[in-house]
Amino acid sequence: MKFLTDIGANLTHSSFNKDLKVVIKDAKDAGVNCFIITGSSVDDSLTAFNLAKRLDGNFYITAGVHPHNAKDYLPSSYEKLLKLTENKLVVAIGECGLDYFRNFSNKLEQKDVFTMQIELSIKKNLPLFLHQRDSFSDFFNILSSYQDQIPGGVAHCFTGGKEELFPLLDLGLYIGITGWLCDPKRGHLLREAIHTIPTDRLLIETDAPYLLPKDIKNKPKDRRNEPKYLIHILERISDMLKIDKEDLSNQIDKNTKALFQITNQSQSSI
Repeated sequence: MKFLTDIGANLTHSSFNKDLKVVIKDAKDAGVNCFIITGSSVDDSLTAFNLAKRLDGNFYITAGVHPHNAKDYLPSSYEKLLKLTENKLVVAIGECGLDYFRNFSNKLEQKDVFTMQIELSIKKNLPLFLHQRDSFSDFFNILSSYQDQIPGGVAHCFTGGKEELFPLLDLGLYIGITGWLCDPKRGHLLREAIHTIPTDRLLIETDAPYLLPKDIKNKPKDRRNEPKYLIHILERISDMLKIDKEDLSNQIDKNTKALFQITNQSQSSI
């Protein structure tokens, strides 16, 4: 594997505070050598930016407001995000979208903040890092109204089946696959749909520290997911699609670079 990127790693999460250096080393030793750190609020995006800058090389970020945090969006939030996007470490807008599963922010707040981020994506010509849960109809209707304007995006942590997959592909989106694929109960729809995702639209991510793959051996006691398990996701997809792991890795690398416009850099250190 020449170059493997975890396109969605929540490295600002408190569970990584004490051992981030080890987590990154373990990931690199496993073959993961590029990381996109997810921003989930304005403050978290700034924290992610400072972290990526400190790590210096092969670390990028998304900048945005997760639907859970839409209620905290202020008029000044847009200007802060706009300023942040002036830096080349920012490769996508998000994590943004709609989440009606818990409704930590009400639906109107979520829709307004989602729309704002789509328009920011268009303004800055940055792809969208998209979140959707139990909200597909509203999510798709909002996104499709900008279909001819958005500069691409990825359906982050896609967990659905063909019914949701095909409309997203028609929008030109990439599909982000996590360890959800490895869950024999909750992941059954995705396991069926994986065979219909074109390989040139496929991306992989861990969503660490969440979504530890259910079928890995020697699970950590704290059940924390880490970027090093990205290799496991790659191998599971390779097995399911009956595609050589090296060939699949190379294609996913091409996809990642095409969407996020990132280039290989020298190895980073803490």
